[in-house]
Amino acid sequence: MTEINRLCLGCMNEKESDGPCEKCGYSNDAPYLPSYLAPGTVLNDRYIAGKLLSYNGEGATYIGFDKVTGTKVTIKEYMPDTLCSRKKGDPQIIVDPNQLPLYKTYMSEFVELNKALLKARSMTHIQTVLDIFPQNNTAYVIFEFINGITLKNYLANCSGELTWDRVKELFPPILTTLSLVHSAGIIHRGISPQTILVTEKNELKLIDFQISAGRTTGTEIACEMYPGYSAPEQYSSAEWQGTWTDVYGISATLYRVLTGCVPAESISRLGNDNCPEPMVINRNVPSHVSKVIMNGLKLNTSNRIQTITELVVKLFEQPKFNTAEQEAVRPVQRVKRIEVTEEPEKAPVQKSTNAKGKKKKQNNKAAIIATIIVCGVIIIGFGIAIAVLAMTDNNTSSSYDPNYYSAPESTASSSAPETTAATTTVSSDTMPDIVYGCPTFTGALFTSIQDTYNFVKINAEYKFDDTVANGIVISQSIKPDTEITEGTEIKLVVSKGPSSIALPDYTGLKVDEYTAMLSQRNVKFEKKETGDTNGVKAGYVVKCSKKVGEKVDVANSETVTVYYAKATVNSDASSKTSSVSSSAAAESSAESKAD
Repeated sequence: MTEINRLCLGCMNEKESDGPCEKCGYSNDAPYLPSYLAPGTVLNDRYIAGKLLSYNGEGATYIGFDKVTGTKVTIKEYMPDTLCSRKKGDPQIIVDPNQLPLYKTYMSEFVELNKALLKARSMTHIQTVLDIFPQNNTAYVIFEFINGITLKNYLANCSGELTWDRVKELFPPILTTLSLVHSAGIIHRGISPQTILVTEKNELKLIDFQISAGRTTGTEIACEMYPGYSAPEQYSSAEWQGTWTDVYGISATLYRVLTGCVPAESISRLGNDNCPEPMVINRNVPSHVSKVIMNGLKLNTSNRIQTITELVVKLFEQPKFNTAEQEAVRPVQRVKRIEVTEEPEKAPVQKSTNAKGKKKKQNNKAAIIATIIVCGVIIIGFGIAIAVLAMTDNNTSSSYDPNYYSAPESTASSSAPETTAATTTVSSDTMPDIVYGCPTFTGALFTSIQDTYNFVKINAEYKFDDTVANGIVISQSIKPDTEITEGTEIKLVVSKGPSSIALPDYTGLKVDEYTAMLSQRNVKFEKKETGDTNGVKAGYVVKCSKKVGEKVDVANSETVTVYYAKATVNSDASSKTSSVSSSAAAESSAESKAD
């Protein structure tokens, strides 16, 4: 049993002595990035987080150790650094309050994606999810630890490329798994030689699934793109993505594997698509394989191969032309390679006509047999995986709790060491409480705070202040940047303006205009009509109970009487009489002239 206190936090192997690890050279007291977990942090009372392996816009990945099973694991932490932060030495994440809705949305997508992968844990060619749980104001996913190297490094050890025969041995299982993953509604969006591992058993495993925003430009988190492997629709958040996006990624990977060259970046191909076919770079690539790969690399999504199943069928189907014709269409000249040194070509061997005919039949027969074998493996793989998935779903549904999702029991063989079943503690309907820094309310307009920060409970107390304008926050009960959760009660003191003000001028103002001005200054008032207008128009202010500029005691609710002019009845009647008299006089004058 491994002694926990002797673990190397860089490789999770037991050290023989103090100081740097004898196996990897890592020192447990080595400095680390303050935004991420300190090596040695214990999660869920079970997992020890070690050295940071990688980080991107979605979060971080650490090597880890499971204290229950005594095995290495890989830990993924949701930590979008554009939406949140962390103080050094404190595992708790602090969310930017202005980004809270987005943080929660992406975290929900992160959890749902990995819960779907947890259900698919029977698929042996993706990295297996073991556990999911909330902690530190975020969510964590525990993956199996895979002993292996990236396909990129594997190719570097194989002179930069593989033959088509070798590809036919390695890739069918992972293609089958990818098709099943798509059937579960999961899109990877980052397939490349960097996200495919080659295990010690020479099997391929797909790793590093991410939420869609993490692999699309123009979103609120930093995107992780793989130039040459990312599809053109990933360079715009307005474009549709789907299974065809992964078709582009796996086709670009096959291009790299067979030629030793990375295909031109898709975004650059939009202006000038001069990406050569694989068979132009490596004439040993079969013509039909070369064409299928290029169809998988079509820039227009509607012209591209749409599904992995379609790609597999076309890749492994028998060519419609014979081997002799294939040799005839292959160019003799090779394009200069980007990554590997080109080996000198061997001189062609002359063969008789009969030998060619015999070879032709043998090649056709071999192609048919190879096609049958590959298709058989794929069909059987589909059948087994679907059956296992069906059983997994049945087991899950029978033990499903409406509040918590529990992982299905381990499918390891009886010869493997017994392990404790992993259980997720993320609620199916809710996310863990979010912790973020308390905003700075002091000095802000209170009405704008009410509209913006509706995820905390705000209680306002109003008081007069001779130095702070009306409606502005004077102070807050919780200091800025203090860690708070959703629903936290915060008391704000809001200014009602000065306790006494000078009565403003009313000259030329209607009564409603003037009283609105008084209301803004918290001055109480009453309105009265007056017949003593002093020549002021009806409805306009004539005078007030206090002189203009005289102090009004607002704090003690002193009331100001506002007098406004009203239209007199006599003036209206005389006006009407005058009009009638004028009309009568005009009529009389007209009659006299007529006589």
